[in-house]
Amino acid sequence: MTMSALLPELAQAAQGLLFISESEAPLEPFTLPAGTPAETEASFLEAMGHTGQPVKQVELPYFFRNMVRPSEDPAEQATAARYQALQTWLQTNLQDVKVYRVGQIEIQAYIIGKAPDGTWLGLKTTLIET
Repeated sequence: MTMSALLPELAQAAQGLLFISESEAPLEPFTLPAGTPAETEASFLEAMGHTGQPVKQVELPYFFRNMVRPSEDPAEQATAARYQALQTWLQTNLQDVKVYRVGQIEIQAYIIGKAPDGTWLGLKTTLIET
């Protein structure tokens, strides 16, 4: 399966989902060209143009913890199920999935993993944490 096949799948899995912090922001699919070094925190930050900014790496289940929390509300349950499905998709289709939180207060969050064809793809969003 090529990147071009996985990217629309990822976009569909994330479509309409908003990541809730002190604001709501969409999860936007992105890719890095094949051969881009992104295995390490430093190489990823360089590839994304974020060198010199504070960064924190977290596990994917931790990053999505508030989004997949059980709820009595049917709408919230449906959203939590979609986040759970998205997390499963990422873990199933991508290798070496990492989550980077770059910056402070207005944080750029990136979920990135390696597709079978060697390209990096994932989702990015903006978190507001004051």
